[in-house]
Parts: sequence; C-alpha cells; structure tokens
Amino acid sequence: MKHSIYEFVETGERLPFDVSLHRVNYVPSHWHNSVEIIFALRGTLEVTVNNTRHTMSEGDVLLINSCHIHEVIGLDMNIIATYLVPTAYLKASHRGSEAVNFGLDSRTAGKEKKQALDRIRQLLAEMIQLTYKKSEYYELDMQIRMLAVFFLLLKQFQISARGEAVNEKYMERMLRIIGFLEENYRRPVTLQEIAEREYLSVPYLSKFFSDNFGLNFQSYLTSIRLKNAVEALLQHEQAAIADIAVEHGFPNAKSFYAAFKIKYHMTPNEYRKRYHPDAETKREAASANYLAFNQAKALGIVNQFLQRGRSASAETDDVAVVEREHAQVRLDGGEMRLLRHTWKNLITIGKAKEGLHADVQQQLRALQQTCPFRYLRFHGIFDDAMMVYQEEETGEAVYNFRFVEQLFDFLLSIGLKPFVELGFMPSALAADKSKTIFYRESYVSGPKSPGRWCELVERFLRHCLNRYGEAEVASWRFEFWNEPQLAMFWPGSMEDYCELYRHTYRTVKQCSAALQIGAPGTIITMDTKAFNETFFSFCREHQCMPDFIPLHYYPHETLQERENTGQSEPLPPGNPFRDLQEKFGRVSPNPDLLKEKLEKERSILRELGAGDIELYLTEWNSTAYHRELTNDTLYKAAYIVKNIVDNLDAIGGFGYWVLSDNIEETAASPKLFHGGLGLVAQHGIPKAGMAAYELLAKLGNRFIVKGKRYVVTAGRGGYQVLSFNYCHFDDLYALGDISFIDDTNRYNAFKDVKTIELEIDLTGLPEGRYRMVTYSLGRKHGSSYDRWVEMGAPDTIAAEDVAYLKAQALPRKQARTVEGGQELTYTATLEPHGVELMELIPLY
Repeated sequence: MKHSIYEFVETGERLPFDVSLHRVNYVPSHWHNSVEIIFALRGTLEVTVNNTRHTMSEGDVLLINSCHIHEVIGLDMNIIATYLVPTAYLKASHRGSEAVNFGLDSRTAGKEKKQALDRIRQLLAEMIQLTYKKSEYYELDMQIRMLAVFFLLLKQFQISARGEAVNEKYMERMLRIIGFLEENYRRPVTLQEIAEREYLSVPYLSKFFSDNFGLNFQSYLTSIRLKNAVEALLQHEQAAIADIAVEHGFPNAKSFYAAFKIKYHMTPNEYRKRYHPDAETKREAASANYLAFNQAKALGIVNQFLQRGRSASAETDDVAVVEREHAQVRLDGGEMRLLRHTWKNLITIGKAKEGLHADVQQQLRALQQTCPFRYLRFHGIFDDAMMVYQEEETGEAVYNFRFVEQLFDFLLSIGLKPFVELGFMPSALAADKSKTIFYRESYVSGPKSPGRWCELVERFLRHCLNRYGEAEVASWRFEFWNEPQLAMFWPGSMEDYCELYRHTYRTVKQCSAALQIGAPGTIITMDTKAFNETFFSFCREHQCMPDFIPLHYYPHETLQERENTGQSEPLPPGNPFRDLQEKFGRVSPNPDLLKEKLEKERSILRELGAGDIELYLTEWNSTAYHRELTNDTLYKAAYIVKNIVDNLDAIGGFGYWVLSDNIEETAASPKLFHGGLGLVAQHGIPKAGMAAYELLAKLGNRFIVKGKRYVVTAGRGGYQVLSFNYCHFDDLYALGDISFIDDTNRYNAFKDVKTIELEIDLTGLPEGRYRMVTYSLGRKHGSSYDRWVEMGAPDTIAAEDVAYLKAQALPRKQARTVEGGQELTYTATLEPHGVELMELIPLY
C-alpha cells in the first residue's frame, strides 16, 4: 500500500532503529510497531495521540508509544527529527519493556525532570549528527546513545501500560479496510460498502471505527483525501485548487476548504503562498508520510542543540584513538624504478596579470628555491588587463606585448617555463561582450571574427618566437581555452568550440610545427565520455589531434555536463561564476576519487584512440570553492601528499590550483585565513600545504615501495620515507553542511580521526653510520593557520606577526645518528592530517 495507516518499521542492516530528518505537512492517523520520538527542531506542529492534542514547537520532545494511533499536522515550514525504535529491539535490550509505556511530553514535564530532558535532547541531537557523519564506530556510538535515552526514560518517564494501544486482534481487518480506502479514496466510498466487504453490520462497523481508529469513518476518509490533496497543492503550483479537491475525492471545493481550515487554520490559497517548497523539495517523498527536503539545511539547527547541551551538562573528554600499523621494507630489493616526479612539472597561478604582482613574484621566487617547478600555468594571457589587443576607431587591430614580455622574462629568470592557456577573449574581439566570468572580468564569448582571433594568436606566437627563440618556445605548452563543458566558460555550441580549436591549432602549427598545443581542459569529475567522443572524432576528421590533453579535477560530483545542443547557450542571469561556486558546497565522500577518475579518463581516451597522448592535470584541488575553510588547515598537507603519492608519475604533470591566495576570480577577502585556494596566504605566509610540497621535494629519484600511508625512495645520496595520516571529510560535511566549523574551529569536518603509529622495519641497509633527519608537519609545527588561531585569530597583523607566522610555517626538524648493516626500525607518530619525512644520509 502506498500510504498505510499501519507502518511496520523495518530497519537497515547497520542499525536496529531508524533516525531521520523530515519536514511534515500532514500525516493522517496511523500507528506502527515502534516507539516513536519526535524532536521539533524548527517551526510548529500538532500531534494528536489517542484523541489528545499536543502542540509542539522548537526544542519540544514527544514520545508516542508503540501501536498508539497518532496524527501529525505541520502548521508551518517545520523541521523535525524522528526516532523509530521497534519493540523487538527494546525487548532485547530490557527484559519486561513490553509491559512499560513512557509519558514523555517536554511541554508538560515538571521542573524536576528538566535535567533529564536536556540530556535526552543532547543525545537525540548527537544521533542526528552521527547519522550523517558515519564515523568508524558509528553503529556503536548510535546504540550507546539510544540506550542512554531509554535508560533516562525508564528512570524518569516510565508509566503503566494503558489500554489505548491498537487491539492486535483486529489488525488484519483494519489493514484490509485501510488498503481499500487508500486505493479508492478518490471516488465516493460509503460505510455500507465496506460493511458488506467485511460481512459486518453498518452500526457495528461504525463503532469499530471509533473504537479502533480513534475517529469516525467519514473523518478518517476525509483525512486520507486531505493528505493527498495537500501534497498535490504544494507540488503542482499552477493547478487550480478546485481541480485538486475534486481529483482527490472531495465532492467540491467548499468541502475541501472546510476540512483544510479545520486542520491548518488557514485557506488552501494562503497555505500554498506561505509554504510552497522550492524545487529541491519537490522530489519524491522520502517515505509515505514525511516529505523529503535538503537535509543539510537542518544540520546547523542540530548543532545549536548540541552546543546548548554541552554548556548545560559536563562532557567527557574525547579519548585519543591510537592505531598501530607495521610494515617491512627491503632497501636492497633489486632494481629500482626511476621516478620522474612529474608532479614537479607544473604549478599554477590565477591569471597572467597576477604574475606581475610583486607579492606573487616573491612567492614564486621562494617556491623555486625550496621546491622548484618546471612550468607555470595561468589563465587570461589575452585578458584586457594584459593590454595585448585593442582596436582603433577604424577597426584596425593594435597589438601590445609589453606585459607579456615582462611576465615571460620574469618566469624564465627564476627557472619557470610558461604553460599558456590561449584565452580568454579580448573585449574588443568578443562577439558578445555580455558573456563574462570572474570578479575581474574575463570575456568568454567566441570571437566576432575567427580570422582576427587567429591573427591575434599568430602575432602573439611569432613575437615569442622572435624574442625567445624557437627551441625555447617549443619547450613551452599552449592550452586552448578553459572548461568548455560549462556554459559559463564557453556559452557557444560544441560545434563552434571545435571549429575555433581547429583554426587555432592550424595557426599554432603554421607558426612552428614544433609548438605544443593541447585541448580541451575537461573536468574529469563530470561525465566526459560524450564530450571526448565528439571532440576527438572531430580532431581525427580534421587532422588536428592535440599534442597533450589538459584535465581539471575538483571532487564536486553534483556538477552537470552541458547539453550538446549545437546552439548557443545563454548564461544564467546574475553572477554565473558565483552561482557555480554555490554548487561547490558538496564534495565526494570517496577519498580515492582522484586516482579512480584519472584511471577512468585514461580508459575512455584509450577507447577513443587517444591513449598515448600525454595528460596534464592543469588544475586540481580538494575543492573549487574560494572560501572553503579547511583549505588553510593541516588537512591540506595530508591531502596533497596522499594524492601525489597515489599517482606518482601517472601523468605528465599535476598543476595544483593555485599557488597564491592572491587570485582575482573572486573579490579579495579582508581575512588572512579565509579559506582561499592558495598554498600561500596573504603577506606571503605559507600554509601547511606549501610545507607538504617542500617535503615531497626531498624524495629521491628511485622508487622502492609504497603503502597505504607511506612511500620509500632512494637517491640524493641516501634513503627517504614519506609518511602521512590522511583523514577524509565525513559524510555530513560532504553533504555540504558547514555548521560544525568556523574561523577558529576547522577540524570537526573529518572522519576516522586517529593518531597513527607507523612502524617500518628497514632491512638491507648497507653497513655504516647514518644521519637520520625527520621533518614533521602537525598542528603544533608547520601549520601557520593553527599558530594564527593560537595568537587569538587577529583580524589585522603587524609586520612582526607576519615574520612569526612565516617562521612557524616550517616543519619541525630533528636529527640523530644511527647504525646501518642490520634491521633498522623507524617509527612515525602521525596525528590526524600529519605528514613526516625521514631521511637516512650516510656519514663518511
């Protein structure tokens, strides 16, 4: 049955009870085989239990005993948590519980029960939080709290079992009647018709309804019709109310209005205007009675109750969980694979013009001293800020490469080669100047003249060839455009994109066949197969296969592929980039997603005959959101190390997006640690992620072995062990709820948080004395964000504060002398998100 008045509560495999968040409009009279606890988090509702009406508002808790008939009416846009605990579970947990009822109604409880009620509220809130976090010990944590709730109920709220429960003797008959009414409520149904089906007299059946359903036959039939009509009222905004009434069994609109006002104390029209749900709540109901909604919106409210509970009662300190792991590694295990460390091939900044900012140049110099990279990738070489292209009043093109020269001269002077994204469009050349992106606008429209665009590309390339020489420029990389899967970066059709790529490809190769061009920069967390099939089929047909393939990675699996309609697609009104950013609240709960997506992309490209083309990850990060508070924390160090170790030399380059928080895609934040994407905060203060790159740079160029949390290399005259303790976002945070973190508390978003003692037995070490040097990253050493919090999280900092935070961004360094020629045991104690590099350097 679709909407049964009786609910047999079935629980999942992991838990013997159900905990859920809901929004309720109307639930007709029903009962089930479970104790139900309703916890009102927001709004107002009426719950009628055995003809007794209870009005609940924020913070109220009500318990409904098993097999007691109850009806629920939402009087506004409420949010409730429900806890359904089967009687079988209670019986197994407490002998004799089948003879016990509970009288829990927070609105009528006396002062002497306030402390117990506060504790119950806290436990209920914790169970909601745990339901969405699903940590390693989730099931045990949940059952501990549920049993604690029932311990308090037995101690404080136990009452004698009453005769108000549904009589099990008549359940089969009631279920038959209910099923018939649920299937036939849209047409006229009479008590006489049901009496004949059940072989009963009409008077007997009338009394049977009153005794067992708690209301007469006509009232119950009206409640079924009303429930379904209310759902239709909210789901079908344009439907006439009179039509909804008749469709759901009411004889006319007047009778619907009368029944509606009795339940909701307002007219259907007023209700629809006040409580019409947004598009997200139109999805199919999560259950037969309660409406689905965006659960992440409710979790902040849960956190408020948690905070209140913690301030009202003493909390036990969290016990530090220590887990020990052991590994054996032979250092003389045969031929070692050479490592190219392709992750060092590429680093990124936002736009070309940012590469001329003094602070960004200082950051790049410092980077090249501690962790030298080969290429620097950036957007916007043709942005108006670079002043490359203008037009006279006569329409004649004017070219100016002064800023380009300044940028490229600087990069080459510090050992970086340009990895140039050919884009975006100069405003004077844009076909539609309304198509822009970013805070500092870039024009994403196609050109008003493909010929003019190709002339711009040619003049730019020939200028570079003349200034820097063909051998040098041939070692650079040229990437065509950015993320054409998203309409906000390419509002034209796929056909237009392919044609512009073809013209650009031929222009590049005509300047010099040695120049390297790659396209397109696709987001591999989206479905790329259809896009790649279209693009590479076009390339084969027109002999313009790219020399390399750029990929972008952000673990937001909710992003949708644009439809390849062949027509120009208008950008949404307002700020499309900001709107896109708002979709970045949710991240994948899969900690190994990058490795899996790269493997999948390679498989797709092999099927398309492009498997031998070199791949570059020209953008990757744990988020694309410029205000993701965990970006500044120690978490980023473990995230970077894990993903680079997982994918050592798998592709040609890993361009972490981005080096600097000085990026003009969004407006600058006045806060120092604002969750920016950069490895370096304002004032040139390195974050923990930057320190992780410095440790990665110390690895040798010969691969020995890697495990779940470590990699061992040789080279640079010794041996290296890099270990890490990566903790992924918990399911709650992955859903997009950020209510559990704030500016100074950013470590509540992770699961499986524990300290790891990693013990590695190193065998085959040549005899001799060695210097063992360890570099450790933790919250007390190497995390400038944590030191800033320790300083009181000041809004503004002085020059001496900047110097202090820069000094505190260094890893902790320790050294001692050890003897080789025998088994050497090395132990790394890794706090959550911690990283440690150990070097064994022979002494002569």
